[in-house]
Amino acid sequence: MTRLEFLYQGEQIALQVMPERAGWRVILPDGSEAAGLQAELHEDGSMTVRTPTRAWQLFFHINGDEIMLSYQGRVYRFQRAIGRHGATQHSTAEGMLTAPMPGLIRKVLVQVGEQVEAGQPLVVLEAMKTEQTLRAPYAGVVQSLNCREGDIVQEGVILVEIVSGE
Repeated sequence: MTRLEFLYQGEQIALQVMPERAGWRVILPDGSEAAGLQAELHEDGSMTVRTPTRAWQLFFHINGDEIMLSYQGRVYRFQRAIGRHGATQHSTAEGMLTAPMPGLIRKVLVQVGEQVEAGQPLVVLEAMKTEQTLRAPYAGVVQSLNCREGDIVQEGVILVEIVSGE
């Protein structure tokens, strides 16, 4: 599970997000849940967000810690709360690989329980029309995998956790 924190009109909003077979399960600030969410990025800077019963087309722009979403002619501005106030981020030294920037997961090259070698490619992230391969910091076993191909991720989100083989 990943916790995302944003500021919207001065109020902090926290979402909990976890992958599911049919998409993502999101726990909203009021405790309600949305299941089966899927998001798809398009070349024109738009995004389609789908639930099992509905789809929304919106435009987005990310500039540093600010995320702007445009939906039906109205612009919503969010700021990432994590990182702005000195929150610590997980490091590869701890075996937690995080997204170095917002982007789209193009390839997931490992599975939970898989033995990996130091430097082995784990995930390919596309950001700003370039691909970045995230590699294992050391030999170990993939303990958790928090992303799937096609997922949109934000900077600092934990993608893969590796436990040392020692």
